[in-house]
Amino acid sequence: MAEPTPSPPDAPAAAAPTALPGPPAMSLRLDPALGLVVIEFRDQTGHVESLPTQRELDAYRRGGATPPGPPEAGAVAAPAPE
Repeated sequence: MAEPTPSPPDAPAAAAPTALPGPPAMSLRLDPALGLVVIEFRDQTGHVESLPTQRELDAYRRGGATPPGPPEAGAVAAPAPE
């Protein structure tokens, strides 16, 4: 068997494989004022993104509205416009 030929000294060294970043850390929290579950994703640097976004949460708070969902028990629907 022949021995492998060594690479010339001026050849670039093979790059060491780098570890791929893992999946983002995810957590769930309840926003009791809005009655929403907020999903938060934290990346390797500590940056946090959420669903709904912070902008959407602020809009819900400013509007005093609740997110879409089933009507409360005993709620009466408004009559349809004629």
